[in-house]
Amino acid sequence: MKSCFDGWSPQVIDSEDKAAVIAHLEKYRFAIVTSEWEYDDTDFKKISALYSLGEIYQSAFNRQEHKEGVSTSGVNQIGGLSHGTHMVFNSTSHLSLHTDGSYIPIGSIKTSILLCKQHASQGGETVLFDSVSAFQQLQAEHPDLANILLEEQIFRRRSTGTQSGKQYAHIGPVFRRDRDGGFIGGFTLDVTADWEYSRGINPRVVEAVEYLSQLAAEGSRYHLTFPLYRGQALIMRNDKISHGRHAYTDDPAHPRTLLRGMFTREPTLIA
Repeated sequence: MKSCFDGWSPQVIDSEDKAAVIAHLEKYRFAIVTSEWEYDDTDFKKISALYSLGEIYQSAFNRQEHKEGVSTSGVNQIGGLSHGTHMVFNSTSHLSLHTDGSYIPIGSIKTSILLCKQHASQGGETVLFDSVSAFQQLQAEHPDLANILLEEQIFRRRSTGTQSGKQYAHIGPVFRRDRDGGFIGGFTLDVTADWEYSRGINPRVVEAVEYLSQLAAEGSRYHLTFPLYRGQALIMRNDKISHGRHAYTDDPAHPRTLLRGMFTREPTLIA
């Protein structure tokens, strides 16, 4: 089975070259762009205007449970924070594969953007997984296992601890069909993924997850790892690919800092 990453080579595109950016997104499900950034919410509003992404989405979880790195505009800061307990925003550790929009239906967040304000002194590479193509490979070889991941009640993502004591969760499929005959992906291996819940529903879900995890490993055609440097913004189809990061070491004077914006629309080319 082909991967959307086949033939990819590192390329940074001017954010205002709309045709080139859209073509890259359609082929590879992500694009790395550059511009003259302000490193605030105006950058995300600019990208939104270019690609008709609409308003920046802010999750109820972040809005209600966290102040560090969370702005009223919807843009979140990852890293470079002086305080806080957010397991992603305040951490330098490895971040397992996931899709954004933890406690809402998969595919709700169609576009995620990560803008690098400062890269790490060591590590912190971005990891991408072409989960939809990998799922189609699973479907071709083990349709019985693939069907498990399509079940409406098979997968739960849940919060692991909150300041308010309120717990957040969503139950749904890991993959589902889209209107065009393809699939929407929500493959997740981070701490929000409650695979024990899934195993209680169907023990064979473990086989499906192990199969996809092997395809997500380094060396697979469905896997990409690359650094994101200062001034580069990663635009991802969050409904088609999963992402994560390697652990990193900070320069205390220049800590790794990314800004994130999420959108419920996919990028569109409008002349």
